[in-house]
Amino acid sequence: SKLYVNAIEYLESDIVQRLKDALEESSEKTIYLKGDKDAPYGAIMKMMDALRLAQIESVALIADPPPDDQQGGGSD
Repeated sequence: SKLYVNAIEYLESDIVQRLKDALEESSEKTIYLKGDKDAPYGAIMKMMDALRLAQIESVALIADPPPDDQQGGGSD
């Protein structure tokens, strides 16, 4: 699986330091985590572990909305 910070791919061994650097460089102190729709659960958990190791506590998860035909609504 591939891990990215600010759309740049990093090795798993570099991700914790890159997360720390990114947080220091930004005025925004919340990390937004988005997994590709095909990303395995384990890849998301690896990034969550990296966030924890980087002592980042403010994390928001981003999810794409389902396609219109899967939202559960309907035109009755």
